[in-house]
Order: sequence, then C-alpha cells, then structure tokens
Amino acid sequence: MLLLRRLAKGWYIGRRSRWMRYIAAMTTVSLLFTAVHIITVEGGSNMPKFVIMRLEDIGPGGQYGSVEQLGKLRAVLELLQKNNAAYHLAVIPRWIDYPADGSRYDVSLDQTNNPYVQAFDRLLQQSVQSGAVLGMHGYTHQVGSVRRDDGHHESGIGNEFNENNMEETTTAAFAYPRLQEGLRILEAAGFQPTFWEAPHYRSTAEQDAMFRNYFGLNYQAEVQAHRGAPAAFYMNERNTGYGVSTLGAAYVPTPFDYIAYNKDEKVILDRLGKSDNINSFFYHPFLEFKHLIPVTDSEGNPVIRDGLPEYVYPAQDKSNLQKLLAGLKAKGYRFYSIHDYVPFTPAHSVTVGSAKEAKLAVGDVTGDRQTDIVRWDTVTGDVTVTACDFKKRRNAEQTAPQRWTNIKYQSGAAMALSDTVTQGSRDLYVAQPDGRLLRYASDGSGFVFAQSWTIPPLSWGKLTVQTQPNGDVLLFGLSKDNMQLNGLLRSGNKIKPLKPFKFKTAAKTEPLSRRIDDRTMSVFVPREDDVTGLELTIDQAAMQWTARKAFLSIPNEDGDIRFGDFNGDGREDILRADITEMRYTVYLQEKNGEYRMLSTFGPWGKAGERLIAADFDGNGKTDLAVTGSGDPYLDIALSFESGS
Repeated sequence: MLLLRRLAKGWYIGRRSRWMRYIAAMTTVSLLFTAVHIITVEGGSNMPKFVIMRLEDIGPGGQYGSVEQLGKLRAVLELLQKNNAAYHLAVIPRWIDYPADGSRYDVSLDQTNNPYVQAFDRLLQQSVQSGAVLGMHGYTHQVGSVRRDDGHHESGIGNEFNENNMEETTTAAFAYPRLQEGLRILEAAGFQPTFWEAPHYRSTAEQDAMFRNYFGLNYQAEVQAHRGAPAAFYMNERNTGYGVSTLGAAYVPTPFDYIAYNKDEKVILDRLGKSDNINSFFYHPFLEFKHLIPVTDSEGNPVIRDGLPEYVYPAQDKSNLQKLLAGLKAKGYRFYSIHDYVPFTPAHSVTVGSAKEAKLAVGDVTGDRQTDIVRWDTVTGDVTVTACDFKKRRNAEQTAPQRWTNIKYQSGAAMALSDTVTQGSRDLYVAQPDGRLLRYASDGSGFVFAQSWTIPPLSWGKLTVQTQPNGDVLLFGLSKDNMQLNGLLRSGNKIKPLKPFKFKTAAKTEPLSRRIDDRTMSVFVPREDDVTGLELTIDQAAMQWTARKAFLSIPNEDGDIRFGDFNGDGREDILRADITEMRYTVYLQEKNGEYRMLSTFGPWGKAGERLIAADFDGNGKTDLAVTGSGDPYLDIALSFESGS
C-alpha cells in the first residue's frame, strides 16, 4: 500500500475554485484506482496456491525392507514425477529393529556390498536426480539396544532424542555422535542431505542449537518456542559451538499433519484455503502399496527393471495419493519444493574482518567455478583471497586467506572483479583516484599485473564490471558523493571515458548491471522503495549515457532491487530486499516475460547490511550474502530453487 500512502500525502485540493477542486478530486480517485489496479494485478497478494509434501520414514528396513517393497516405492515416486509433484524424502540412514524372535536387524545405507542396499541407494539417487529433495530424519529413529514393549526399539516407530525416562537422550552430547554418524553414512552412500527433521519432532533446546550448526533448513516446526507457528519461522541468530560460526536457520512446519492409514485425501483437500497455515503435510508412501499391480511378462513372470520388480497403479484413481493429486489439480494448487517456499538456505559464514578497513569483491578467481572472497586491506594494501568451497557442510572451515598481491590504497579508490571468466578465472580491476585504471590477471594462485590505463581522476564509491555482448568491457560506478554515474569503456586494449551522467539529487540506491536482451546490457539505477528507475545504455558514437525511465512489473513495496537468475532457468529474475526488516522476496520471470512471486525469505541478517547477489556455489543459481553489521563475517544463503 506504499503507493496509496504516497498519493494520500502528495495530493492537495486547492480552495481557489469549486471546478479545480472537482478536477483534483477526480484525478485523485483515478490515481487511487490505478494504484489499486497495480497492487492487485501486478502483485499484492499474488502468492501462488501451493502445497508442500514430505514422504516420511524412508529407510532400509520396515515397510521398505525388500526389493519387492522398493519396486513399489519406485512406482509411488514415479507417479509423483509424472504429475510434476515436488516431493521430499525424509531418510533414516540406519535401520535397527529387535524382532520378537530374538534376532537383530541392522542395515545402513553405506553397506554398499549388500545388493538390497545397492538397489535402495540407486533408487534414492534416481529420485534426487529427478528433482526430489533428500533430508536426514534422525540417525536410527529409535532408541536403545533391546526390544521394548512400547515399540520404540524399532526404526521409524521409536523416538531417538528426548525419550521419556531416559535422561541421557536429552543432551547435545548424546545427539552429536549420532548426527555425525548419520551424516557419515549418507555421504558415504553419495548423498548430501539438505534438511533436518528430528524423529517425531522430539528434541531439546540444547540439541536443536547443535543441529542448527549443521543444517540451515529444518523441515519441522521450531518446537521449543514456536511449535504452533502457521508458516516458516526464521531463527535469526548466530550458531556457535560446533565448527565455524554461521547465521540463522529456517523451520518449515507441517500444520496439515498427515493422512493416516484410516483416513483419506479429504483431510488435506478440505483444509485448503481455510486458515493462514502453510499447506504443508507428510505422507507414508507404503500406504499406497496395497493398490499397486505387479507387472508380468507373457509367461507370468515378474518384469524386472533396474534390479527391481515393476509395479503400476490402477488406471482409475483408487489410492489416496492418486485422488489427492487429482483434487489438488482441480483446485488449482501446485506442488512446491521446500526450496521454493524458503528460496535461500542459510549456509556458510566466511570471516572477512572489519568492513571499515577493507574492500570486498566476490567471484571465481581460482578457476573452480565457486565464488572466492577477495579482500583489499586499505591499511596495508594487501589483497588476499579466501578460496571457498560451499559444497562442504555449512560449519566446515574454509581455507585461510592467502596474499595474492599488494596494491597501495588511495582514498577514493575502488576495485571490482570482471563479471565473466578469462582463461578460467576473473580479472581484478582497480580504479585509483589519481587517474589510473589497473588490471590484474588471476593465475589461480595470485594476481599478476597485466595492464594500466590513464583515466580521468575521480573518486569512486563502488566499481562494477559489465561485459558487453560484443566483448567490450564497461566499468561503472557512482562518484563518491553519489551525484553522478561514471563509466569507462574498454574496447580491446583501449579505454575511453563516458561523459558522466549527472543526477538532480544524490542517488540513494546502488547502480545495477542488467541484461535487456541478447544484444544489449544496461545500468539500472532503481528509485528507492519503488518499481521505477533509470535505465542507462551506452551511446558509443557520442560516448555518453542514454537514459530512459523504466518500470519493473512487480508489486510496489519497500526495499532495494537486485537482479539475478535465482532458479537457474536462464531468465533474469528480481529480488526485492527490505534491508530494514531483512526480508527478501523473489519474483521469477516466466517465458512470457512477466514476473510471478515465488516466496519471501527471512528475516535473516541485520538491518542495514550490505547485500550481495552472486552464484557462490556454482550451481547456476544466484545466492545471497550480507556483510557489514559489525560482525566480521560474510554470511551466505544458498539458492536451490527448482527451475520451473
């Protein structure tokens, strides 16, 4: 409603004449109607209708303890894939049971010499490759080493943490080795779990604080103080005590609970749209098995595919899952991945020191396709590089910063990394206020001086590098007083300055690099808390900026703008970042060029921090980072959004 508030403040009806009052009143009404039209048509409450589903208690035993049962599980997963239904696998790494006959069942997913485990791992890997999101659901999801009357000795049925009358299960010291061993098993089997879920949501505050050090995404409610939260809850504080300090964690609850064995799909369908609860639930896929039909050949023998027997669903919708899929489609609901609902996962924190004594740039300078952190110490002149690996666990140590070169800092200088790769890594540009532009080439372990140009003596606030479609390189940035946009165009080995573009008032937002189409790049200067801005392109004949007013077809909300490809589909998306509330809303560009709201992330970070949008882990999706709060970190949240 920001536009409505502005209109209410900005229009004053004069008293000079009844006619003028009439015209002004009608103009106000017209503009108010336009504002409402913008809010309702272009955004406002345009959150898509979606559901999130988790498949519960998936592990190497119990209802999935044979290759026949795995064949049935595959049929369930392929039904979901066929219907473009995103789903999540809550995986128990090790299955333990103590049957009544006195035997012991103990199978884990890293027993790769076991043909059954091989088949299980292969099925999970195929699911993940098809888009499923895999998380860790405890270690064994049971307690103790003897059979119990209450059944809690069996995986999938039992508690694991915070068990009644077992004080030892309430501590982080008890949970820590179990978490470590579960992670080891999954990683040995070739999996990187992306979320955590405690068995039966039972844990203590001390244990949850430990879990957050390893997982920034939790597919469960925050049970200590926000068990009844209707939607995602963000724990926006530092995690310490287990590895490197990190920032925050997200909790996604399941307020729609689950479909029990004696219920049907209506327990989900009948609740849609009737509360503020997120439409999130879980389901046990073995409940589908009784409906599945074995596939046989002409001689009546089971058909085997990929080592598992083939099963199919009946043609008519008979199972709960079949009817649920049909009902959701009829109501216009789509399936969301948890990564669509929580568009960034709180991940690593990299120590960068004080922002007052250094300038930062991010980009791949080592040639491994992951983003590194380049720090220019304004006191010593040392340029150091932290070569990062964001595929590690979030609390793992990154490599220590290495000195790559020394460049004497002058007040008003700025540095930036090229936005494209040259010979496997990015170049470093430094604009000095005494009228020199320096280029340093990365050789993978250091910056080597490569070139120097004479440029107009200017004091720079920030420098950005933008490679043009024809191979030319544009370097641009605001003057230190934010009153003009400066630009330098490199064509081959020559540098030509652009005539500065002067603003009527000091720019309050950061100029952004933007791609208009395959042939044209632009510099976009957003208007603060607005959906308009100045879009500037280069007139090479006159060596000056050409400016036009541009409009972004997203809702008019408070916050900064960032551009990026947040879901990796090759189209430019928009992020609206409210750096006061530290909330970030993603708008995805669709094939027709329109934008649709995906979801909002946060609060995450501290008010007023510098926001950076870049692909840190090299998966083709733009991530977020914040820094400059007084903490000596660059805090990173990674995007794993689905591409659709």
